[in-house]
Amino acid sequence: MYLGWTDYGVLVILLGLSGIIGLYHGCIRSKQLSANEFLIADGQMKALPTAMSLLASIMSAATLLGGPVEIYAYGTMYLYWIVAWIIGTYFTAYLFIPMFRQMGNISIYAYFEQRFSLSVRIVITSMFVIVNTIFIAIILYGPCLALSQVTGLHIWFSLVSCGIICTLYTSIGGMKAVIWTDVAQTVTMFIAIVLSIIFGFIDAGGIRKVFEIATAGNRIQFDNATFALSTRYTIWSIIIGGSFYTTAVYSCLQTQGQRYMCVKSIRAAQKVAWMNFIMYSIFILLCACVRCILYAKYSQCDPLRAKLISKPDQLYPLFIIETLGRFPGLTGLFIAGILSASLSTISSGINSIATVVLEDIYKRIAVENSMTDKKQAIISKILSLIIGLLIVFLAFIASYLGDNILVIVFQIAGSFVPPILGVYLLGFFAPRVNSRKSSTLETDDLHEPEKSIVEQQQML
Repeated sequence: MYLGWTDYGVLVILLGLSGIIGLYHGCIRSKQLSANEFLIADGQMKALPTAMSLLASIMSAATLLGGPVEIYAYGTMYLYWIVAWIIGTYFTAYLFIPMFRQMGNISIYAYFEQRFSLSVRIVITSMFVIVNTIFIAIILYGPCLALSQVTGLHIWFSLVSCGIICTLYTSIGGMKAVIWTDVAQTVTMFIAIVLSIIFGFIDAGGIRKVFEIATAGNRIQFDNATFALSTRYTIWSIIIGGSFYTTAVYSCLQTQGQRYMCVKSIRAAQKVAWMNFIMYSIFILLCACVRCILYAKYSQCDPLRAKLISKPDQLYPLFIIETLGRFPGLTGLFIAGILSASLSTISSGINSIATVVLEDIYKRIAVENSMTDKKQAIISKILSLIIGLLIVFLAFIASYLGDNILVIVFQIAGSFVPPILGVYLLGFFAPRVNSRKSSTLETDDLHEPEKSIVEQQQML
């Protein structure tokens, strides 16, 4: 099925809104004469929009498309992730956020230089830049592929349009543009999901019937406590492993850590973390509802086995086409919701990569001893533009990937984030460990002015 003109109209309006917000904050409301204003909005943002932006940076299109499919295929054990998010949010709010704020640096990786050495800081920053760039390219490509194969929307149209629009408003508008577009995109995502749930329940014959079918098919389960390593989701694997994962995602990535610098105080940053948890929990529950609806509709004929679709990520878009396709504009709204999920993650990623390249690499190796705030702001914008174009290019290369994009995202994050969390915890709880013991690189002794941070960690 192909999109109608009404669907294209809704899609263009919602995507154009993101560009307008970026231009407004970059050219009209603020001249952005400093790197602080461009990268962290001068620390003047309110908690609610910042929390929505934090949610948007985590809730990618991979989660929107892959989350319901994971629950559809493997059951509601996935909901135990909410418990893991509680634990991860707690450690982030009361261990990491105070430390990040007290450092007084835009980059959260400045800790590694203060605790260990410059070499450790640069190595971890380089890992973040490389892995996160690849990660964002997959986030851009995956949803575009799923949509193109189900709706007929040409993949290169959605890929290039999303990539270019996102790069422009991020490089022009900075963090304020990113946060406020994230707010608009988060609202769009939730509206799209809620509408799909409402019409899905109606189409399936009501809420009771949906859950009766799901229960009869043994798809609603919460009691898998096995220790078998071959089982995909168990209580222990999600709560224990998920707690470490969520702590790492919230605390060890510049993309999320930068949001905690955008508000005025530690207390406000902690509020951001907990508000984000509440909204993310709602999203997970909505995904569970979508999953039950998908199972009720396709339990007798799996579209993947029937070759109606070629990849699991196409299941949710197929459902939307078949359920909402008869209502002009609603399919376009859903597609806008998916693309909004991509845009929010991509813009956050571009901004965070530009931040660490400027703070952790360029300013550390620049010939100049000091740079004016205006020059730093200009360099930040140029870096954002270059990184955005590179991500669009890498998205073309991602066409060789298969499988559920949510699984790919977890695999990439799982190979990168835990080592960073390990080095953080090493610095917190092993005060005798120095740079020579945390890295195989040749390092220097800690600088005298940095003792205050180290002494604080030794007291933990």
